[in-house]
Amino acid sequence: MLRRLFVLACLLPALALAQAPANVSSDYRDAVQARESGAYMMVVYADGKKSLVPVASLRPPDLAWLRDLAENKPLAKGKSSVTVVAAPTTVPAKQTIVTAETKDGVETVRLVAPSILRDQIGGTCMLYARVHWLDIAGHYVDAATIYKAINGAPPDSPWDAPQYANGLTTIITDRRPRPLIHTRPPGVEEFNWAREQLRKGRPLLAALPREIWQALPPGYIASRPWSGGSVGHQIVVNGFTYNRATGEGSFHVVNTWAELPEFDLSLEAARGGNLVFEASLSRVGEPPEVVTKEIVQRVTFLKSVGNSNLYEVVTNRGTERMLAPSEEAARRLVEERN
Repeated sequence: MLRRLFVLACLLPALALAQAPANVSSDYRDAVQARESGAYMMVVYADGKKSLVPVASLRPPDLAWLRDLAENKPLAKGKSSVTVVAAPTTVPAKQTIVTAETKDGVETVRLVAPSILRDQIGGTCMLYARVHWLDIAGHYVDAATIYKAINGAPPDSPWDAPQYANGLTTIITDRRPRPLIHTRPPGVEEFNWAREQLRKGRPLLAALPREIWQALPPGYIASRPWSGGSVGHQIVVNGFTYNRATGEGSFHVVNTWAELPEFDLSLEAARGGNLVFEASLSRVGEPPEVVTKEIVQRVTFLKSVGNSNLYEVVTNRGTERMLAPSEEAARRLVEERN
């Protein structure tokens, strides 16, 4: 009699398993009880184990099987409850602005300096400037990432090494979340755009494309592997002064030389292509901007250029000139880049 009861008890789980349709996943074939509660399904298995499964994650056959169990072999509701708390999706925005004031007609904006002022090794200003740029915005870079890019690269021409050229990109793209970069919209004056970005707390990646000896303290350039010309020198701009009435002012430069970590570049020295802005960088945690759709307001033919035409295109964002085969093509080029 006892042997018969033992065999019967052993068969009960097997009978429960046999009730599951063939298309039910193996994870739920030995379920014996269930209860659906909102977005979750509580499941009890033949071995006594329990699990809490999101309904949205279940395949249709599995969901049908568990709902059948919930109806025919319902799991009694206990006194305990489960609260699912969503993980935070935002981080506090980094406050990068140290000074933002106007006195006696002179506006001054200054952002924080990098947490570590680094001294470039050889001609690696492009990489080290990016490190400073990211640092100011709150995207910190460790030494291992830097050395991975520059190790083995020729000191005076690191851009010839594939890992260095690749590192200039991956130092940004490998970050999660990826830093948000902004470039100057067409038709917007470069220095005005740069000031507006700094007012928003965004540091600027910039370059001195050729030697400007008169703008820097004597002797510094001579001690560095920088000859200007086609190579230039990468820097970061993190502030400005500006007098609208007189047009005078300066940009504050964060440099990658230990003997000259920071300096002010006057607007007089910066003009004429001596200072070029490449992009700005949003602060960590900065809410994304709502970008207004660009709408073409007027297209004006200026002149023929070879087999194409030069048009002036006025939009709600500004004015620019572009080459296109026709007025309609110029209009479409603008509208399709939104």
